[in-house]
Amino acid sequence: MKKIFISLLTLMVVINFSACRKLDLAPEDFFASENFWKTPAQVDGAMIGLHSQLRTFQFTIYTLGELRGGALRDGTSFTGTASLNSASIIRQDIRESSPGISSWAGFYAAIFQVNNFIYQVEKATYLQATDKAYYLGQAYGLRAYYYFHLYRTFGRLPLAKEPTVITNTPTTSQQAYLPRTKTEKETLDFIKSDVNQSVANFAGNYTTKFQKAQWSLAASQMLKAEIYLWSAKVKIDGQAPATTVADLSTAKSAIDEILPKYSLQSSFANVFNSAAVPANKGNNEMIFAIRYQQGEATNSYGQFIYAITDPLTGYVDDKGQPISASDPLQVAGGGTIIRYEYKYDLYAKYDAADTRANVTFLNFNKGTVHATNLRKFLGTIVDGSRSFSDDFPIYRLAEAYLLLAEIKNKQGQDPTAEIMAVRNRAYAAGTAPLFMNGSFEQNELAIFNERDKELVAEGKRWYDLRRMQDASGDPLAFRKDLNLVGVLDKGSEAYKLIWPIDRSTLTSDETLKNDQNPGYPGT
Repeated sequence: MKKIFISLLTLMVVINFSACRKLDLAPEDFFASENFWKTPAQVDGAMIGLHSQLRTFQFTIYTLGELRGGALRDGTSFTGTASLNSASIIRQDIRESSPGISSWAGFYAAIFQVNNFIYQVEKATYLQATDKAYYLGQAYGLRAYYYFHLYRTFGRLPLAKEPTVITNTPTTSQQAYLPRTKTEKETLDFIKSDVNQSVANFAGNYTTKFQKAQWSLAASQMLKAEIYLWSAKVKIDGQAPATTVADLSTAKSAIDEILPKYSLQSSFANVFNSAAVPANKGNNEMIFAIRYQQGEATNSYGQFIYAITDPLTGYVDDKGQPISASDPLQVAGGGTIIRYEYKYDLYAKYDAADTRANVTFLNFNKGTVHATNLRKFLGTIVDGSRSFSDDFPIYRLAEAYLLLAEIKNKQGQDPTAEIMAVRNRAYAAGTAPLFMNGSFEQNELAIFNERDKELVAEGKRWYDLRRMQDASGDPLAFRKDLNLVGVLDKGSEAYKLIWPIDRSTLTSDETLKNDQNPGYPGT
């Protein structure tokens, strides 16, 4: 990693090498420490800044959590003008020389900004104790969230726990790097500690800010449930988990805290159309979302839509009704060219009465051609142009139910109530197919399929394939006999569960010499 203590947004570090290669560091706080960090209003502004930075990682979150999930096309598009991106990631062609992501996905810039926030707020004497605790609850939660993405991607990590150049300025180049932890357990234990610190600092305060657009105690409880469920099921340092029973209990308790505080929207569509219906932003189902406002920022989902110039003559939808040959989704200038396209096979998993199908996708059919465009985060028309300004959900109640179903299934309990809570909303009253409790594997696959239909484009599917299991305990990522499930060959590609560190980072950071993840060149 290129001098991991450097944050492009938080710390402006000037590094000059003279003829004798003397390292000269002149750290300067992004918020100008001498004039900032003096008032509660400034702290509040800094917290808004942390969330603004999180928003810049929306597509990175999607990339890490979904692109490798097996549900996207990696070749010629069936609909419209296309130049499909990220094909090597989608088809699992990741390698040290071309991993698809680099420099630790850029997350350390954000982590250092959070570290600086924690450092400044912990020593702030001008904040009320309850306000300070709430801010620290948010900051520790955000840091755990970033690190959990990195952990699921790379395994062992460099753990930046404080803003080093503020508290302990390096004096040699060797001190300017952070080595990776010796074990995955060390990394995961740190993430657990952060999320537990977050929950403790909130001290039971479930207040949310800006219509669920800032981190909250409920977001930390969801993250805690995810972390401990992962810890209960996924091998660590090559070994089966040793704390499964305790971790499942912890995860379940975190979810149980959340359920009474939220309610499902009556319509699946209402969860997402927050740009067209602003009142839906921060709705009762939403726990935490990345906020998009017209004129401020737009999400990445314009890349999933045909170009406005594409003629779509002769296509019909799933009901056999003709689709407008000209701009059926009313992209109206907001479309460019298809960069990402979901496989028709994913759309085919929905049955005809499942309302999620046509909220999530526009289905195109012509002869033997069957294709889809994503319409889930379609945004709204503003001044004659399509604005992709729907919020991007990080956590919502439907996922809490499905996480609880997965926890209960691993505990040997019946997950029927939680699966049906989600499924009933997707169908007209009283018409949802009944779930029948079965074996662990039958239930696990049913929960996976429910998540598949509920959480499209929310950055979850690859992580699901890594965490969820068959009867043998293997991740579903190896289950090659099931359509849209197994994406890796267990015999030859098991090492790809963890991504490689890119070659540039390896050669730039002397602490990473000979420390590539196993299975990749350079190990």
